[in-house]
Parts: sequence; structure tokens; C-alpha cells
Amino acid sequence: MMHNFEVGYIDGDGIGPEIMPYVRAVIDQVVALTYHGQYGIHWYSLLLGEQAAREGDGEWFPEATITQLRALKVALKGPMSSAIGGGFRSLNIALREELDLFCNMRVIKALDGLPSPLKNSGAIDMIVFRECSEDSFASIELAAQSSDASRLIEVLEQELGYYKLRFADNCALAIKNCSQAATERLVAQALSYALAHHRTKLTIVHKSNAWQLTEGQFQRWALAYLQQHHEVTLSTCKQYYQLRSNTGQCIEVEFMMLDRVMQRLPQYASEFDVLVCNNLAGDLIADLGAALVGGVGIIPSINCNNEMAIFEPSHGPFRRIAGQGVANPCATLWAGVLLLQHLGLDQASTRLFHALKHVISHYPQLFQLDTRTHKLPQVSTDAVITAIEQYLSCNRAAQ
Repeated sequence: MMHNFEVGYIDGDGIGPEIMPYVRAVIDQVVALTYHGQYGIHWYSLLLGEQAAREGDGEWFPEATITQLRALKVALKGPMSSAIGGGFRSLNIALREELDLFCNMRVIKALDGLPSPLKNSGAIDMIVFRECSEDSFASIELAAQSSDASRLIEVLEQELGYYKLRFADNCALAIKNCSQAATERLVAQALSYALAHHRTKLTIVHKSNAWQLTEGQFQRWALAYLQQHHEVTLSTCKQYYQLRSNTGQCIEVEFMMLDRVMQRLPQYASEFDVLVCNNLAGDLIADLGAALVGGVGIIPSINCNNEMAIFEPSHGPFRRIAGQGVANPCATLWAGVLLLQHLGLDQASTRLFHALKHVISHYPQLFQLDTRTHKLPQVSTDAVITAIEQYLSCNRAAQ
């Protein structure tokens, strides 16, 4: 009897509705070829964004979709846009907030055929864990000259004795928050992944020279959590820690300033493995890392918590090419690779990843920018998907 995994899918906006049917068909194909009817995927269509507004009652963020996602606990999502003229400033942020998807994972990995500004990018293979419930994503902002901003400035000056604000009469404000609970669950998620996937280094990124009571505390809470749950010793050179897990696995733990990480990435990106960051730092590092291995157009992303995971491409909806049949499906296919791995279908995940690498290496024009026109050469979505399907069919033996 076939075991069906129940997975939701959200087509997304722009090129999303063009790509998603292809990607789901490829995932179904690789599962069928690998497991011969033993496993399958039952896909559930979920409405969100423009599609929800168009096909539903005009609501961009239906409660029914949130309820279904909570029940399914796993989904594949296309790129999303924000509501125009009001509503959520970002549907992706709203989704993370509503479902408490506190962790964003970005896979930064070099593949043959992907362009890079580096001469030797082939060894780059890192995962960025970014906290998504606090810091810049908390979006605690007060408009300049608003009554709320004036009240907060008054409290800062008159009750807390803080007189460092210049131009206070015309000053917008934002609050940066960082909590022990959010820090600990992010570190736990990253360490669990690192140990399960036999990674060798954990880099805790901080900006404690500027924010001693938030970024500095993030650093201290992270170390305290690791010391509380595992055996952690300072190396003889005193530049990093050695962590031994309860199962006997060892992993190096280092703490590094954001400035230094950004400085070293273009030259020594292969030295990094698993990075743990607050929101803004993680955003900067993930985008810079993506630029070293082909750009956000190829990078997959996971938004998750301890019970739920949503897999998606990192890129946006690319409206300017929607409907032209030239949308690049590779990032969404790579998200599908991670989805299969999450479901425990490791053989199918490996086969699809081999197929994806094969196509990228044989279609370098997918990611090569024409420096004269600043446009990508057009390769049809059909051609890419056909090449993937042919590779899978011709390589039926489990890899």
C-alpha cells in the first residue's frame, strides 16, 4: 500500500503559478522512479497573495490557508509579493509572524555552472540560520513627528535621562529587540541541524561593539545555552570553543563580529559552515553569500519552527517576465530537494539534486548575465524541465 505524504503548495505571484505545476510534476516523477509506488505525495492547493485575492473573497491572507498550514505542517511555496496600497507590507513576514516560523535557513552552495566573482568558489557550502521573530523583522517603528514618536522621545529624555538623540523634533524611531528565549531556540535549531548533517563548525555572528546590550547579550546567551546543554571547552589558542554533544559528536564553535564575517566572505567563504545570526545580520550575510554562488535566483530557503517547515525560492516574483515562458525554475526545484529530504525521502532528494546539478552545468546561460544588455539569455522553462525529466528517466538506478 502506498504511503502518501500530505504537503501543501502555494503557487505564489508573478512567475510562481508558471513554475509550481512543473516543479510538483518533477517531484512526483522522482518519487515514483525511486520508490516504485511505495511512497507518494498528496498535494493540497493553498491560496495566498494575489491568487487568494483573485479567486477568493479579495482577502490576500486568508485564515483558512493559515489553518491548513498548521494542520499540514509542511508546504512548498512560490515567490510572493506585498499587497499594494495597504495591508501587509510583506506577506512573507506576515506568514512567519502568524505561524511563528522563527528560523529562516538559506543554503549557500557552489555548483558547477553557476557564475561567481571568485576564482575558486567550488568549496563554498554553508547554511545561514537567521532569526525571524525579532530585531528588524519585529518592525517596531514610529514615524517622524508622530504623537507616538514624540511620547517615546519624551520618556527617553525625561524619565530615562537619554539625551543623545539629535534632531529629536523630526526623528523617526525603531526599537531593536533581542530575547533569551528567541536566541536559545535559534541556536538549538542550528546546532541540531549541524549535528544531524555532520557539519564541523558553528559561527555565532554578532555586532556587540555597537549594541552591547542586545547583540552582546545574543552572544552571551548563545554561549550559555551551549554550555548548559553540552560539554564546551575553550581551545588552547583561545580563539574558538570545542563542543562535544551528548552523543559524542564534536563541533567547533566560534563567535565573530558581523564586520569580520562580511570582510572574510568574499575571500574565505569556504571557511564558513553553519552561521547563526540575528535578523538583519543574517539578511546581509545570506544575500552576500548568494552573490558568490550565482545570486538569489538559485538559492533555496526554508522558513521553519520546531514543528513546521515551508520551502521556497529566495527570489521574488519577477513580474517582468511572467507569462513569457522563460521563468527559471531552478531555485524552486532546489527547494523541492530540501522538501524531499525533510520528508525522509533521501534517495529521491539525492536523485533530484543530481538532476538539478546536471542541468545547471549544461545550461550555464541560465545564470550568465549579458554584460552588454544586463539581461539574462532566455531559456524556456519547458527546456529546463524537459532536461530534468530526461536526466531522471535515463538515470533510473538509485544514486
